[in-house]
Amino acid sequence: MNRQSKWLTSKEVKKHVSIKSCDLMHYRIENKLDFEKKGNAYFYSETSVEKLKDSLNLK
Repeated sequence: MNRQSKWLTSKEVKKHVSIKSCDLMHYRIENKLDFEKKGNAYFYSETSVEKLKDSLNLK
């Protein structure tokens, strides 16, 4: 993982953006989130999570 940007766990993203696991999976499949998989865990870049949040018009 790139240590220069902050990476969030799936749980953190779901809480931060107020979405469900299946929505998170769909955004990942549609390449709306930058992510890395390490083992069975997914990590999402904080900048892409913020962009997603902005596109969903969430404050």
